[in-house]
Amino acid sequence: MSVAGGLESEAGAASGRPAPELGRTVPGWSLRVAFAVVAVPLAVTTAPSGVWPALAVLLTAVAAAVPRWRVAWVLIAVLAFSTLLEPGTLTVRLLALIAAVHVLHVLAAWMLVVPAGARLQPAVLLPSLRRLLVIQAPVQAAAIALLLVARASAAPWLAVVSGAAIVGLVALLAALLLTRPRA
Repeated sequence: MSVAGGLESEAGAASGRPAPELGRTVPGWSLRVAFAVVAVPLAVTTAPSGVWPALAVLLTAVAAAVPRWRVAWVLIAVLAFSTLLEPGTLTVRLLALIAAVHVLHVLAAWMLVVPAGARLQPAVLLPSLRRLLVIQAPVQAAAIALLLVARASAAPWLAVVSGAAIVGLVALLAALLLTRPRA
């Protein structure tokens, strides 16, 4: 990922060479704003009433302020688990949640590598955006198929399977985040 920071311009000025032209850039903090723009409406609309929306908004603020704490993935888990607490079967709102949670994951990963004070070329994000779309197409199709199956029957087993899948995903993420690569 190409990020232009102050070090490159200082090095160019010290060596007498002009700083390289980066083309169109945006501030690094714009990724944090984009994360909040996706997460806050999602927290307010998908989380059930009670403490869940407030907790999700608080987690959003912490995730955007300090990405290295990896609170964004806790937010994703809270949104997923709080959705399971809702009565009823799968809904169309779940399709939006699936896509938005994926977008939050991608934004959170970008926030980890792009400092808030850096300049970012939006073009470097295109491969990740393409992968997001390629992944979401079959995932959304599978979710729609599950919606159709769930409407045909009560399908309480879907809640058990999805809950187990989320627990497994959280365990896998925790294992990946807690283990550090050996140098």
